[in-house]
Amino acid sequence: MSTSDLLTAEFADRDDAVLLHVRGEIDMGTAPVLRDHLEAAVTRGAGDTPVLLDLTRVGFLASAGLALLVEYHTRCRDAARPLRILTDGGAVLRAIQVSSLDNVLEVHGSVEDALADK
Repeated sequence: MSTSDLLTAEFADRDDAVLLHVRGEIDMGTAPVLRDHLEAAVTRGAGDTPVLLDLTRVGFLASAGLALLVEYHTRCRDAARPLRILTDGGAVLRAIQVSSLDNVLEVHGSVEDALADK
């Protein structure tokens, strides 16, 4: 099974945000795939629109993925472009909470909630 079988990502076209849907597992092996997509997200669309990272279909988030979220949170913040994480709970939210990153990252339950947060 290749890394691309374990993680897929695709953009959804929106005028009000850059929306990146991710599916699979985020670990040391798949983090580079996610990094490539996050890099594309940062340079996509209008510079002031938020980047919404939809992790609702991610079943596993390891420390390599958490580190990547912090890295891109910082990059987006420095560029005055918020990175907002979408999760409906489960393993992703648990990993974020256990690491206390819910105090750092912007975590939302839906696209609507993330866009309502100005």
